[in-house]
Amino acid sequence: MAGNLAVHAAVHAPAHLTQADLWLSPSNHWAPPTHLAQSDDGVLAAATPWKTVALPHARPRAVATEAAAAQAPPEVAWYRLQVPAEALAATPQGPRLYIPRWQTAGTVAIYAGGQLLWQTRGSRVWNSTNRPVWLDLGGVAQPGQPLQVYVRMASQVGVGGALSSVWVGPAEALQWSWRARTLLQADGVMLSRGAYLVIGIFALAVWLVRRRREERVYLLFFLMSVFQLLSMVHYMVDETGHGLDDEWFAWMVYVVGALGSNLCAYAFLCLINRLRLPRLTAAMLLYAGGLMLVTLPAFGLIELNAVLPLLRLALIPAGLVMVGVGVWGAFKRRTPGSWLLAAWLLLSIPLGVHDLNMQRYLGDIESIYLTPYVYVGLFTMFLLIAYTRYVSALGVAAHAKVTLEQRLAEPEAELATSHERLRVIEREQTLMHERQRLMRDMHDGVGSSLMSALRLVEHGEAALVDVPQVLRECIDDLKISIDSLEPVDADLLALLASLRFRLSPRLEGAGLALHWQVQDLPPLPWLDAQSALNVLRVLQEVLTNIIKHSGAREITVSTAEGHQAHAPGVEVRIADDGGGFEPPALDALPPGRKGLANIRARVHALGGRCRWQAGEGGGTVFVLWLPLEPGPASRAAA
Repeated sequence: MAGNLAVHAAVHAPAHLTQADLWLSPSNHWAPPTHLAQSDDGVLAAATPWKTVALPHARPRAVATEAAAAQAPPEVAWYRLQVPAEALAATPQGPRLYIPRWQTAGTVAIYAGGQLLWQTRGSRVWNSTNRPVWLDLGGVAQPGQPLQVYVRMASQVGVGGALSSVWVGPAEALQWSWRARTLLQADGVMLSRGAYLVIGIFALAVWLVRRRREERVYLLFFLMSVFQLLSMVHYMVDETGHGLDDEWFAWMVYVVGALGSNLCAYAFLCLINRLRLPRLTAAMLLYAGGLMLVTLPAFGLIELNAVLPLLRLALIPAGLVMVGVGVWGAFKRRTPGSWLLAAWLLLSIPLGVHDLNMQRYLGDIESIYLTPYVYVGLFTMFLLIAYTRYVSALGVAAHAKVTLEQRLAEPEAELATSHERLRVIEREQTLMHERQRLMRDMHDGVGSSLMSALRLVEHGEAALVDVPQVLRECIDDLKISIDSLEPVDADLLALLASLRFRLSPRLEGAGLALHWQVQDLPPLPWLDAQSALNVLRVLQEVLTNIIKHSGAREITVSTAEGHQAHAPGVEVRIADDGGGFEPPALDALPPGRKGLANIRARVHALGGRCRWQAGEGGGTVFVLWLPLEPGPASRAAA
C-alpha cells in the first residue's frame, strides 16, 4: 500500500505556482463580473499590460486610512496564473485549486475557464481571509491541457492586498496540506476557545458554589475565556460574512475582546503571583476604559475599520504591562511554574511583532497568526493551578484524616481505659450489692430462724418449738437464696420450677398434694437476681402459711396472662382447699407477725399486685400479678 501511494503521488504531483502576472485595473466596481468576458476593464484584451511578479505577492498597506476611503471606489488588481497540464491529470477525486492565504479589505473572486468559481460575500473588511481557498476544478479543467486562473482582488484604498503562492493538483495530494492549514489558521483557534469556554463555565460554577476570596482565579478564568472567544470570533467568519455592522464587530473583537483578555490576564497573573499593584491596576482600568469609550462606534469619533493596524498597536501597552507583571512575579516567586509562564509571556512579544507584520503584509504572508496561541500558555497554567489545587486538596484531606485519626485515637484510648475502669467498678459494685443482699437475706431469714431456735434451746424451752422443722425451713431458705443466683433469662416458669423442686419434699412431708397447672408465659425482661429472690420469697411465704395455718390437703399452682389497669402482665395463682383466710389490714397486723407485710413489700418492690380471695369450692386463692415491663417501683428497687 505504501508503495502504491508513493507511485501515485509521484505520477500526480501537484504544481506549486510561485509566479503570476499582475495588472492593476482601472475598474471602480466592487462586485466581480459573472464571466471574464463581461469585465468592464478589458482584462482579456491583448493590450493589457501584465507584469510578472513572484508569489507570495503583497501590495503595501497603510497604518491608517481616511474614513472616506471606505466609501471610495476600490483599487482592483488582477492576478493571472498559468496552470501546467500535468497538474490537471485525471484522478478519482479530481484536481483542486488550493490557496493557503490571501488578505485584503475588500472582495476577492477566482475565475477558471472564463467562469466565476468562487467569491467572498458579506463584509468587505471581515471576510474569510483566515480560511484557505479550496476549489474543485473538475468542471472547467480538461485533462492533459493547461489552464489559466484569474484572481480579482478589489481592495479599499490604502489597504492593499496579499496573495500567497498557489497549489494546483490532485485532491489526494493536496487535501492533507489544506486540512492542516485550515486547522491552524481558523478551526484550531475556535476549537481551542470553545474548549476553554466550556472549562470556563465549569470554573464559574465552582466559583459560584464556593464564593471565596481566594477562589477568584476561577471567576477570572471564566471572564478570560469569554473575552478570548470574542477576540477570536473573526476566525469563524467564512465567505458568507458575519451579519453584524463592521464597526461594532471591529469594536467587539479588537477593543472588548482583546483588551478584556489582557485585563483578565493581568489580574490572573497578579493573583497567582500574589502581587498587590493598586496604582498600576487603576492605570490599566483607566486606559482600557478610555480606549473603549473613544472607540465606541455609537460616538462616531473613529472609523475603526480604517485604522485596524493602528488599533492593534493601541493594544501593545496593556500587553507589555501583562508581560511585565508575569516576569516580575517569576522573579518574586522563583518557582518552576512562574518561570515557565514568564518565558511564555516573553515569547509573546516576538509573536506579536510577527502578527503585526503579517497584518501589514510584511514578512512571510504564508505564515499563520501566532498570537492566538499565546493564551494557550495562560489557559494551560490555569489548568495546572486547578490540578495542583486539586492534588493539594487531596493531600490536605489525607493529612486531615491522619490528624483526625491521631486525635481520635487518644480519646478512644482514654475512653477504652475509662470503660474498662467503669466495668471493674461496676463489677465490684455488683458483687458488693449481691453480698449485701445475701447477707441481709440470710440475716433476716436463715439467721433470724436459727437465732430464735438457739435461744429456745439455751433456755431449756426446746419442747416449745419443732427444732427439726425450724432447721428444715432454714435449709429451704438457704437453698432458695442460692437458686435466686442462677440465671433464669427472664423465664418465670424456670423460677417456679426451681421453687417446686425445693419445696416439694416439705409439702409431701406435711401431707399436702401439689397440683402443677402452669402454661407458657411471656418473658419478663426485668427479672434479675434481686427480683427473682423477691418472687421466690413471696411464694415461699404463701406456701409456708398454707402449711402452718390452713389445714389444707391439696395445693394447686397455676399461671396465666392477665391485665391490671390496662397493663399487660402475668399471674401466678396458689389455691388450697383449707379453711378460708381473710388478710387483715396493714394497720391491724398482730404484733410480731411480719409475714404478710413482707409479702406486700416485696410485691410492691416488684411493681406488681397481690390479693387473697375465696376459692370456688372453698379454701383460699392467692393471686400474684407481675407486669411485663418494669414499673416505677421495680425500677427504684433495681
